[in-house]
This record gives sequence, C-alpha cells and structure tokens, in this order.
Amino acid sequence: MSSVLNRASRNFLWRHPWQLALALVGIALGVAVVVAIELAMESALSAFDQSRKAFSGTATHRIVAGDGGLDEKLYTRLRVEQGIQQLSPIVSGHVRLPNDSFKLIGIDPFVEKSFQSAWQQQYSDVGFLARLIAEPGTALISEQTAARLHLKVDDEITVKTGNGEHRLKIIALLSPPQAISEQALSGLIITDIATAQEVLGLFGRLSSIDALIDDDASETLARIRQVLPANVLLLSADSQSQAMREMTRAFSINLKALGLFSLLVGLFLIYNTMTFLVVQRRRLIGSLRAMGVTRWQIFNLIINEAFWLAIAGTTIGIALGIMLAQGLLHLISGTLNAVYFRIDAASLMITPAQLGKGILLGIGATLLAVLPPALEATRLPPTTVLIRSQLESGVRRLIKVTGLAGGLFMLAGLALALWSGKSIALGLIGIFLLLFGFALLTPVFTLMVMKLVERVFGRISGILGRLPARMVSAEISRTGIAIAALMMAVAATIGMDLMIGSFRQTVQEWLQSALRADLYVSLPGEKTPAAASGDHGLKAKLAAHGDVQMLSSLLATNLIANDELTKVSVYELNPQARRGFTFKQAAAGTVWDRFEHEQTIIVTEPYAYHHDVKVGQTIMLRTGEGGQPFEVIAIEADYSDQGHLVMSRRNYERYWPDLGYSGIGVYAKPGVDLKRLEDQLGQRLKAPQSIQSNRAIYEASMDLFEQTFTITETLRWLSAVIAFVGVFSALMALQFERTRQLGVLRAIGVTPAQLTVLIIGETGLMGLAAGLFAVPVGYIVAYVLIFVIYLRSFGWTMAFHMNAAVVYQGLALAFGAALLAGVLPALKMMRTRPAEALRNE
Repeated sequence: MSSVLNRASRNFLWRHPWQLALALVGIALGVAVVVAIELAMESALSAFDQSRKAFSGTATHRIVAGDGGLDEKLYTRLRVEQGIQQLSPIVSGHVRLPNDSFKLIGIDPFVEKSFQSAWQQQYSDVGFLARLIAEPGTALISEQTAARLHLKVDDEITVKTGNGEHRLKIIALLSPPQAISEQALSGLIITDIATAQEVLGLFGRLSSIDALIDDDASETLARIRQVLPANVLLLSADSQSQAMREMTRAFSINLKALGLFSLLVGLFLIYNTMTFLVVQRRRLIGSLRAMGVTRWQIFNLIINEAFWLAIAGTTIGIALGIMLAQGLLHLISGTLNAVYFRIDAASLMITPAQLGKGILLGIGATLLAVLPPALEATRLPPTTVLIRSQLESGVRRLIKVTGLAGGLFMLAGLALALWSGKSIALGLIGIFLLLFGFALLTPVFTLMVMKLVERVFGRISGILGRLPARMVSAEISRTGIAIAALMMAVAATIGMDLMIGSFRQTVQEWLQSALRADLYVSLPGEKTPAAASGDHGLKAKLAAHGDVQMLSSLLATNLIANDELTKVSVYELNPQARRGFTFKQAAAGTVWDRFEHEQTIIVTEPYAYHHDVKVGQTIMLRTGEGGQPFEVIAIEADYSDQGHLVMSRRNYERYWPDLGYSGIGVYAKPGVDLKRLEDQLGQRLKAPQSIQSNRAIYEASMDLFEQTFTITETLRWLSAVIAFVGVFSALMALQFERTRQLGVLRAIGVTPAQLTVLIIGETGLMGLAAGLFAVPVGYIVAYVLIFVIYLRSFGWTMAFHMNAAVVYQGLALAFGAALLAGVLPALKMMRTRPAEALRNE
C-alpha cells in the first residue's frame, strides 16, 4: 500500500509543477535570508579576530593605555626588571595610499617564537629579521596586496599619515598560514617598531604590549599589574573579542530578527501551499480513507512530502544564502566600520555550524507549517473529507477561536515588548507575537471588509459586483492565509519605513543644531604630546586670520572610566558652540559654568542608557595620579556612536597630557564669503589635514546614515519579495483549483472579459484587505521599534514622525502585488473553453 501511496503523491506533485516550484521558492527564500545574515555577520566579526591574530598570534593578554599610548620604558621595565619574557611591543595606526587605507603594524622581529604571529611563521631566518631592523623604512605586505597594487619585492610605496609622507621599501611578501585568511593580511603593512614610530609620529610610545601568559600564572598577572601605571589596563585577548561581539550584539540580533521574519512569512507560504496540496486531493484522500487507508498512513504521506520538499528547498536556500551573503558582507562591514569599530578586510567564512542552523530552520519550519493541514486531513471521516463545504464551515467556526487567540497573542506581545527590561531579544519576540496575533485576526477582518464591499458594490453593479467579495469569503480557509502573509510583510515594511523616516528626521534636526561652526578643520593621525605643538601652531594661525571671529576645538581620545577604555570628547567651547548641545537631562544651576570650572563631565544618552548613569552620579576616571571622580551634570542627545563622555579642555589638561586637537571649528565674521575663506584656510593646511563646510559635513553624515540602513532596506525588500511569492502562489493555486467553478460561470454566459474582472477583482480585494489591515499594524510595529527596540539596542531616543506617503506606498504595494498575482490565472481562463473547464479530472 505504501508504494501505491507514494506513487500517487509523486504523480500529483508532478501534475502541479507551479505549486511545487512556488513552495520550493518560499522555503528557499526564507532559508536564504537567515543563512546569508548568519554567514555575513559572523564573517565580519571573524575578520576582526583574524586581523588580531595576524600580528598578535597566540597572545593571551594585551596592555593598553588611554591617553596617547604607552611609554616604551614600561616594556623595558616589565621585561628586564620583572623578568617577564613573553611580551611583544606593538605600534599601530592607519596610513593611506592614493586609493586605499591600511593598518600599519610595528613589531619586534626578535620577539618570542611562541606568539606564532602570521609574519613570524613564515620568516624566521635571522638574516631576514636583521634586515627588517637594520634597513630604515622597510616593510612587509601580503601577496594579495602586492598583486592588487602591482608591486614586487624591493619596490617602494609612499604612505600618508598625520605626520606627513613616508616611503617604505617592500622587502618580502607574506602568504597567510592556514589559520589566517588572505583578507586578514591584505589590510596590513608590517614594519619594525622604530619605523612605525617614525611614520606615525609615536616617538617613544607604544600602542600596546601583547603578552603570552599561562592560564594558571596568576602570580605573573599580579606582577604585571603591580608595575602598571594607574592609567594603564591589562586586558585578556578573549575579553577584547567578547567585548567587540557584545558591542555588536544588538545590531546582530536586529539583523537576525529580520531574517527570521522572512522565514516566518515563508512559513505562512509553506502552510498555504501544503494546505492547497491537501485540499486539492480531498477527493483522493476521501477515496483512500473509504478504501481502508488509515489516518496514520495519510498523515505519514503528507509529512513525507513536506520533508522532501524541505530538503530540496533548504538545499536551494543554502546555496542562495551563500551567494546573498557575499553582498550582505560588504553592507554589514560598512555599518560596523561606521558605527562600531574598524574592520580592515573581511572575507566570507562558511562553517558547518552555520549551515546546520539553516538546515534545521528550513526543515523544522516546513514540518511545523505542514502539521495543521496534515492533522486536518486525518481528523475528518471519509464522507466529510469528500464535501468541500464541510471544510469551509469548520474553518469559519475555527476563525472565532483564532480571533480570540490573536487577541491574546497581541496582549502578550505588547506586555513582553513594554515590560521586559532592557532585553532586545524579548522585545523582538514581543513584535513577533504582535504580528502573529494580528495575522490570526486577519480572516475576521477580511470577512468584515468583504461583507461591506459586497453590500456597496452589490447595489451599484448587481450580482457581478457581489461575486469578487463572495469568492474571497467563500474560500477564507485559503484566502485568509494569503492575506495574512501579505499583511505581515506590508505591516513590517510600513513599520520599518516609519522608524527609518523618524530616525532620519531626528538625526537631521540633531545635526542641524549641533553643527554650529561655519567651517571645520580635521586633523587626523595619531595624537601624541610631540605632535601637539604643531596643532597649537595651526590653531593660532587660524585665529589670526582677519575673517575669523572665534574658534572651538575637539580632541577625540580614550580614557579609562570605571575600569573600561572609554571614548572621550574634549572640548573648548565658545558661547555659540554651546548652543549645539541638546540636553535630555541636566542638573540644576548653570551647566556650562560647572562644566568649565568644576570636576564634572557630560555623558551622551547612549552611554547613560547602557551604563545606567544618572545626573548627579560620579564616574571614576584613571589618571597618572590615580582615580579621580567626575560628577555627571547632564545627559546629551547624541546619535554618532554607542556612547562617550564629554569633558572640558580645562579639566582634561589638569590630569592628562596635551595631545593637540582632532578638529577645530571656525566661526566666520558676519558677511564673510565662506567659500573664499575655506580656500584661504585650506592653503595653510598640510595633508592629510582638511577643511569642510558645515553643509558638506551634514551631507556626508546623512550619506553615512543612509549607508547604515542599506542592509535594513535590503532585508525589508527581501521580506516583501517572499510575501509576494506567498500571495502569488496562493492566488494562482486558488484560481487554478476552481477551474471547474469558473467554467460554470463561462457556461452560463459570463464573458471572458467579465471573468477577468471577477478574478482580478477578487485578488485586488485581497490586496486591499491586507493593505488596510497593515496600516494600523505597521504604526504599532513602528512605535515598538522606535521606543523599545532601538532604545534598547543603541540607547537612542527619537520622536515619532508621521509620514502619509509611507501609508500610501504600503497600500499600493499590497494592492499591486495582489492584482499582479491575478493576471496569469485570468489570462489562462480567458483562453480556456467552458467544456474543457467542466471536464472532471
């Protein structure tokens, strides 16, 4: 009997190739998006670890400082006085070639071999190492970089830094060891310590010291900490990598949630398709049950079909996901570079664990989606299975139950989203529950809309005007699922559009308020006490210009706050520059007087949120003299990063060395031609220093904003495509299944043109119902995204900005997708003769 059932199953599927193909597409697209996000995100984060391993090797700890790096005498003290041998000094910074940027790494070629860094595994010859030290200006680059730049051994390259231009001679090419990818080395230029210090202007300074310490060597760690100055930290390599991953956790969760949403929409599609495959065989199943086939055999038949569909769809989805991940990797890396930390190079890395997740999700989601139709096929007795009306009447009774369940899911979703603390995952689960609850309510809403449409159009155009709405209602067991899938995708599109639009307008208003200076001079490069005098000299020249009214300045540095390396913005502010600060909270009294004359700081809103900091609390900052308490006097609105501290220049210079400036704001006298002033001041700068107007910085910042949301836009449209495939497959299958019914209409005199209007009218009404329901759902989703998810993810608060155009676009998307899905069945029926349509299969 099983062979007969399997043959019947195969024959049926082959006779419905369009439904088979669309089911596979639904599974494949859902799996592809999930796999692509997983691969791209993990590859981007792995690139950071790979770059670290390329020059740090097996180092277990790293010694870092916040203010201008480490004094190189500390390395000598640890190695000679304390006898700690497994140490590796590092000097690092970024340099530019004409069309590219690289990370310059200065190392000690004679460091202990146990570090196993990438260059050391390849070149261990003493003569070679001596050449790297003895010949000034020598460097190593990867074979991939050499090929890209058309370089060979003994060629020279010119690099630019804040310290001027320098020529480096390539003395060897690196090929990556097995554990390191080519891309990890392709963004590096490796020199000895002295060359790196000269190129970067870090004379007498180190960026960090790597250490290789056994897990049980607590005594060694204690000796190191005992020698370290108060403003220096000892960090484990694992904790650094974990901190980077924690920093991007919110971004990663949001992306994976988008991928899972695509799979959820695909799950509705799978459910719809498998329901069709069961319903279309209701007569066959009824006959088989009447002949003695057991419920378990029918159930096993349907599950077996779904399993093989899942295998095929998941395989296609993984292949598509790998291809899609190549494109997403570039977008994700760009966002990480812009918002979190720099990734010099990233290549796609595929692991069995990541593919295994895709396989489990694809197969698991398909089998989960097919359970309801499979149980429905086995639950009813043979005589009932043969009667279509019994199914629809049963579904109508079930709709009342699902409507109640939908309300409960919505309440649970709202409760979880609003009262789950700071958990991003629980907030996203709340959105999923909300969407699922609204999806369960969709059939109820659809029946209400169709009843209204039937009354209105019935009075205008008679029976033909009533038919499209009646056709939707009569097949609610299948049209309801298609409308729900389309509604979810359109609601998510509306919600994300409103969220992005609100964020865009908030950032625009913030930038317009913050950019108070007319011109901004950028002073890139490594900040050191030695270079500070040049920055002060430049500032004096700018202030002496006849058209300049006043200046402000910024130093972007890192200090140790509460035992964490923390970004700090050090400002010299004039009265006009102070107006650029928007305070969310502020202490009583005059904030700016206390900012300048007392030991106080301002924290940005993201920092306050993530560190639970309130106005009036104190933050301990490490100085060379020990910890110093700074009182928080205000919380500032900021959308530039994950949070930082703001300090006055006067307070900074009291405890930390003068490192010059990262930027200078220029305020012109009234009536001055800003373009002419920009050109004149630009002539006083040297590369890579630059000057830009506030308008140019505003436009560049908005371009960066658009770049960070490119990945979100891409995934949103992928979800919309999956939803379109879902409604397209549902409507196509629905129209093809009712060929006999439509043949009856043709036989009683309905013309091909009228039949086309009926079919397209039905699909259009389905799209209209989905669009109308998606509008309020989209607004609720936007509210939760803005005031729950993005606050928890990034610590940013923003205003909710309404946009009617988004609503119109959502309605047009739903209506247009449904109309388009009805075109092919309408064309097919126009060409089908009534006698052929009425023939029993």
